[in-house]
Amino acid sequence: MNYVNLMRPIVQKAGDLVMFNFRQNITITYKKDKSIVTNVDLLCEEFLKTELLAALPGSGFIAEESKQSNVHKFTWVIDPIDGTKNFVRGIPYFCINVALMQEQEIIAAVTYQPVLDEWFYAQKGCGAFLNSTRLQLQQSWKSAGALIVVSDYLLRKVDDLNQIKQVCKSIEQGVRFRVNGAVALDLAYAASGMFDVVIFQNLACWDMVAGILLIQEAGGMVCEHDGAPITWHSKSLIAGDEQLCKLVMSVLK
Repeated sequence: MNYVNLMRPIVQKAGDLVMFNFRQNITITYKKDKSIVTNVDLLCEEFLKTELLAALPGSGFIAEESKQSNVHKFTWVIDPIDGTKNFVRGIPYFCINVALMQEQEIIAAVTYQPVLDEWFYAQKGCGAFLNSTRLQLQQSWKSAGALIVVSDYLLRKVDDLNQIKQVCKSIEQGVRFRVNGAVALDLAYAASGMFDVVIFQNLACWDMVAGILLIQEAGGMVCEHDGAPITWHSKSLIAGDEQLCKLVMSVLK
């Protein structure tokens, strides 16, 4: 079955809902961990859950706001708005993020950036795509310099960042760091080669499972900071161009 084709019309409607409320009609509440959630997150998640479960009868879900249903053979992993703080502030850097797992394996992914109408999608063994263009990492950092996305936690660890610059000093155009506030979208852009490496920790599965498949299908490397194989319940992640990831990992181990 082409699961991406099953997902896209549903994610499109979710994107329409999000964009209808972008920069207006937003109500904010705070969760126990002090992170924010909006009425639009909740509406979008409920819509995605209802439609995806109906599209694949017998499936279950893991979702950011409502957590998890019972264990099923097929499980939808849903982040209704990745980059909620950006969304609330009117910053157009967020996405709708959905993946499908069969048992413990990620088999399909869709990351939709509704502001630019950018569709990142992959089905296991079939490649990764941005709209209709197949993605294949090309090591553009060798001529243009490396662009590395990090979490705000790592940004505070100045010694690590300086060490990353040192191990990457052979890159003629140098290294630049970015913090963007939307892990899933960062991973999608890394799969497209717009970012060369992404480094995150303290992750939840809905942040990363779609991006894991996108980067793998684009020919990139994905693992934990210590080089351990990535799983859907990993908490740390380094992903992108394999050669550059290995350089960076020598600092993070």
